Amino acid sequence: MAPAPTGDEVEGGPRNASARRYLRSGLPSIYQEGDFGMRFVGALEQLLDPLVGTLDGLPAHFEPSLVEGDQLQLLAGWLGVELEESWPLDRKRELVRRASDLSRRRGTRRGLEEALAVVFPDLPLRVEDPGGVVWARDPSELPAQGAPEFYVYCDIPLEEPAGLARMIEVMKPVHVNYRLRIRSPKRRPDTA
Repeated sequence: MAPAPTGDEVEGGPRNASARRYLRSGLPSIYQEGDFGMRFVGALEQLLDPLVGTLDGLPAHFEPSLVEGDQLQLLAGWLGVELEESWPLDRKRELVRRASDLSRRRGTRRGLEEALAVVFPDLPLRVEDPGGVVWARDPSELPAQGAPEFYVYCDIPLEEPAGLARMIEVMKPVHVNYRLRIRSPKRRPDTA
């Protein structure tokens, strides 16, 4: 038969950290025999309960799916992610959750495509790189060419492309230019 829960416990586990006896159970057996030492360490456990409880819940402060507005903004700042206020909360959370993968791929075509897919999931975007990578043993053998560039195409008209342009600027290589091509809205024939 299972013992009834004590005053420090509730069904399903301890109510507070001191009920786990995390300090008392770590004492050598010679000190566990005396009543004074066990009561003293038990009082120390109760004193440390708020601190231990905070430390037990610390991972929840760093999980993007659990943190709220200001904490999510702070977490994004720590990870070097810029969040737009107009984005929905789930999009912000996803960008912060994938920040480490995106930062490893920053400056690559794949990284740009993944970031755009996370931030603008409803836009049909595609990235085209015309190439231009050449190799030579001697720099004088390299062909003369301008700065490298790539193209980002959006197949639907956009009213405010500034957010898209900002995300491309953040994720592209610093020395590479880009052109953002957005399909213009269809013109209606004049009915005059």
